[in-house]
Amino acid sequence: MMTRALANALATQTGHQWVVENRPGAGGNIAAAHVASSAPDGHTLLVAGQAILAINKPLFGKLSYDPERDFTWIGMMGSQPNVLVINTDAVPVSDMKGFIDLARAQPGKLAYGSNGVGSLAHLKTEVMAQMAGLKFIHVPYQGAAPQRTDLLAGRIGFSQIGAAAAIPILQSDKTRALAVSTAKRSPALPNVPTLIESGFADLDVPVWFAAVAHSATPGPVLASLRQALATATATGAYGAEMAKQHGSAEQISVEAAEKMLVRERRIWAEAVKITGATAS
Repeated sequence: MMTRALANALATQTGHQWVVENRPGAGGNIAAAHVASSAPDGHTLLVAGQAILAINKPLFGKLSYDPERDFTWIGMMGSQPNVLVINTDAVPVSDMKGFIDLARAQPGKLAYGSNGVGSLAHLKTEVMAQMAGLKFIHVPYQGAAPQRTDLLAGRIGFSQIGAAAAIPILQSDKTRALAVSTAKRSPALPNVPTLIESGFADLDVPVWFAAVAHSATPGPVLASLRQALATATATGAYGAEMAKQHGSAEQISVEAAEKMLVRERRIWAEAVKITGATAS
């Protein structure tokens, strides 16, 4: 949805139609490898988040592309918080303090779901567990839908889910939001504290997506694309689409993005090491 909204906005800015081509598989590696091998002319961009740009290299061990060398930043497309959602029958608590106390009293008994081994939700939960001295059971799923079904049924106790997917299931009286993963509270969930407020210092880990291009793209082309994306994501129509997904699209400079990626790669490489997760 985010990518299609950007394609429409970029078409207005550049005067060219942008086609969204889905190349799913291998945690984004198939799409990333395609763009890394495409002509560096600015005609093919990659939608990439933490997985492609920070997690997959330590997780897979060997890739046909190098996320640090093969891509250059165009701009932030949008970000949203993950929401720690519990099933109140399986995890009968009302806040994060109660959640932590229960987890400490029952080490290795609370089960949580994720989109798979090495996924952002998996690694983020294990980082959180290490910080608080907790131990959970990880239940990886093949997709978000069966994970949400099992959470609503109480077959797993909790999950960390993107806000756009989390908020609809919070309408159930069987679920409760305990925390969001961003530094600031979500406008959609103003009464839900952040993980930082809940005692997890510096755990500011939004779900984000950016547009990147082949690193050999000529400088003038990159400058034009960056300006077009910045203008496109600042439009009211794009902002409205982000609001529907309970996210935002604040831009950061290329220099700030590079610093952010250094931090992200350090965090997730350490998380992969801690968990022993591997996709090889």
